[in-house]
Amino acid sequence: MLRQLVTKNVAISYPIVRTRLPLSAVALTRLRQGPPRYRQFSTDIEQIKHQADSNEGDSSASTTGVIDVEKQREIVVYYDHIYPISSSNSTFRQTLTLYANIQNQSIEQLTEKVLKLSSPLPSNVNITEFVPLKRDCGAFVKFSVPSDLRTKELFRIIHDNVKIKKQQYDSNIFRYIFNKVWNHFPTVYAVKGTPWIEDLRRFPTTKLKISFEGNSLTEEELYVLFRRYGLIVDIIPGSDSATIIFKHLRSAIAAKNCITGINLNHDKTILHIQYIPIKRVNYITDFIINHQKIAIPILLALLATVAVLIFDPIRQWFIESKITKKYSLDTYKNYPMVKFFYIPYKTIKGWITNSYDYLDEAIVSKFNEHDSINNELDDNTSSGNQNINLFWTERYEKSKQLKLWIYENINTFIIVKGPKGSGKEEFVYDHTLFEDDKLKNKILSIDCDLLSKSRSDNALLNNTSSQLGYFPVFTWTNSLSQFIDLGVQGLTGQKSGLSESKETQIKNMFSLTSQAIRSIATQDYEKYYNSIIKKNSKLPEGEKLELLKEDEYLQQHPECKPIIVINKFSRKADQSSNDFIFPLIADWSAGLIQNNLAHVIYVTADVGSVQHLNNVLPNQVFKVISLSDASSISAKQYLMDQLKLQNSKSIEGIFEPLGGRMLDLQAFIRRIKSGEEPPEALNEMITQAAEQITTFFLNNQKLQEDNNWNPAQVWVLMKLLSKSNEITYQELSKSNLFKSSSETIGTLSTLEKHDLITLKRDKGVLSSISTGRPLFKAAFKHLIGDLNVFKIYEIDYLQQLIKLEMTSITKLENELTNIYSAHSKLDGRISYLTKKIETSNSKIIDYESKINDIKKLNDASKHSSRGLFGIF
Repeated sequence: MLRQLVTKNVAISYPIVRTRLPLSAVALTRLRQGPPRYRQFSTDIEQIKHQADSNEGDSSASTTGVIDVEKQREIVVYYDHIYPISSSNSTFRQTLTLYANIQNQSIEQLTEKVLKLSSPLPSNVNITEFVPLKRDCGAFVKFSVPSDLRTKELFRIIHDNVKIKKQQYDSNIFRYIFNKVWNHFPTVYAVKGTPWIEDLRRFPTTKLKISFEGNSLTEEELYVLFRRYGLIVDIIPGSDSATIIFKHLRSAIAAKNCITGINLNHDKTILHIQYIPIKRVNYITDFIINHQKIAIPILLALLATVAVLIFDPIRQWFIESKITKKYSLDTYKNYPMVKFFYIPYKTIKGWITNSYDYLDEAIVSKFNEHDSINNELDDNTSSGNQNINLFWTERYEKSKQLKLWIYENINTFIIVKGPKGSGKEEFVYDHTLFEDDKLKNKILSIDCDLLSKSRSDNALLNNTSSQLGYFPVFTWTNSLSQFIDLGVQGLTGQKSGLSESKETQIKNMFSLTSQAIRSIATQDYEKYYNSIIKKNSKLPEGEKLELLKEDEYLQQHPECKPIIVINKFSRKADQSSNDFIFPLIADWSAGLIQNNLAHVIYVTADVGSVQHLNNVLPNQVFKVISLSDASSISAKQYLMDQLKLQNSKSIEGIFEPLGGRMLDLQAFIRRIKSGEEPPEALNEMITQAAEQITTFFLNNQKLQEDNNWNPAQVWVLMKLLSKSNEITYQELSKSNLFKSSSETIGTLSTLEKHDLITLKRDKGVLSSISTGRPLFKAAFKHLIGDLNVFKIYEIDYLQQLIKLEMTSITKLENELTNIYSAHSKLDGRISYLTKKIETSNSKIIDYESKINDIKKLNDASKHSSRGLFGIF
């Protein structure tokens, strides 16, 4: 008797499957020999089914999960590959295939498909029940058997018809090849056992577990039983169970569904078959787990390589776009269609930008002006243009010189230096590069001040990427990589190298920028190369044009090379952890010059920063442009224009201490517009400058890291520079505090770095000294004229001189002692040393006398600055 457990035909939610209940041999014998109504059932599952159905009205297969078969009148066969079968062993993919089969096929369509495959059938043969087996991509079909036909004969008819249909299908060469590859044509098998059709997530595999209930079977018996379903790779016999491995998945499915539950050896053996999940070994995962010290670094290296291959071309494209401004709105602002959107955009942007300048807004509201101080420089009126031209006329020749050096294209490593507020940026950008149509299209600006002030590693990386156009940048990976590196180090005992320092990351950014610059510089050469090759192909052999090499072409076409402007270059960063930035930028720019890829312009107010450039290019002669303050005529005219004065009477004699320093002029203008009177504004600015000098240079409170001067030396310089605009080095060397030439030059260079003084050289030799800012001269006079300040630092200065003389006397006395102890008759030397001691002693007496005189001074004396000058 054939029995069948089935699932519902269409529903996805399946009924509970009733499994076989294990019974002892004695119980099994008693049941089979019991009452007559149970003797017809040969297995436990049939008994349980009929017991459960005794009080039920619905005993169909969709409800019970079992197909009732009447002996000699019905036959159950199994058709495989009714649904498209999944060739994957992935549970996820097989689940998707299962639900796809449920939705795409209906019972009526499948029944018609089976009839078509099995035809022609005898007239009295019909399909009485169709049970789809969706997970295994097949179906159980129950046929009615006529009384004049045996069951075996009906199955043979069905089998032969399916075989003929397959031969007809393979008659077409294309379908034959397709079927050979995919093996998708259905096959029919006779159901020999009582299969357990469960709906568990046990997906088909090529390995079957054969469990024996009763006596076990030998390897040969298993082969005979299962070989008809396909090639067997291996059989692993056992006492309680065996394992059979088929070559094809389709064979395992057919064997499992047709043989499971079969009774053999006169009910002494019952077979139960299940799929054995194939546990595939992932060799990559196994290698990583078992060889961590080798696998993890290799894996990280591969990931880094893939990341570079994907993101570096994208980043290079963004860098090139930033340099060439190919996709910038400003590049196309003169096009008529773009103007329609560009003008409103710039207007709204101007409103938003101006709203942040609260100082200018306050000035505007106070004086009902519509333009801030900075925007007044961009005034389009005729008088405004004349004033601006007047202000920049003095630098016109220097601007021409800068352009000439670029077009000469000979080691274009240019340094534009000048004090703060001297308009270096405007000089380079507005009045040199942007004025030339050939030069303004390939400019990369790097603001070093923004990089040096970054307070964290992520901020530094973001600022650097913003300056270079390096995008995308993933700063969040720094924290993640540190945790990964720590974990790998704990597992393997060594760092993975995934966590890179910020120095390495920024160096990589600049390295990729070099590649982008090379790509831009050689774009025109590629066009030139192709055009020459094309022309030479049309010319005779003797008339072919000479093809220049890449370096030669770039040497003759300086406009092809980008211009790198490094602004606010300094010797040290505001954050000590960022000090590596300036040497790195200097080394990177030196590589661009040596490879003839770009023009480099350094804009700096720190003369000490040139040392970085000397280190990377020791044999290079730099081209230097020094920007000084504006002349008194230009400064006066600028003040009149900004304050809208018709004549200069109100500021006559007041603006001279300011000189031509733009920052001081603008600060003076802001004070006047905020309501201060010109004398009051000037006095406040002089007081602030005096406080700055006292704090930084006389008290040594801020510049402890590199100061190699003492307050007495600064005091001497202040007294000398307060009398004249400029002093010579020979004049300064007369002071005892500046006797040593090497130490003096080092001290003066340090003071120049901090903008207290300015050194002027003639043919590389120090010639003269002036104040760092014009306002400092007035500040010097202000400090010297203050009695309290004068008494403190003048006494300190005289005491330093006394120390020098005392040191000199000690040396002379030691020499005299040595002469007398040796009983040497050196009367001339003794006379010389004695006179030197008397001279030094006389100086000490004079210095002490001056100290006493200074201490007697008090506020009642009301000494003017001229009176105090007379003391020394």
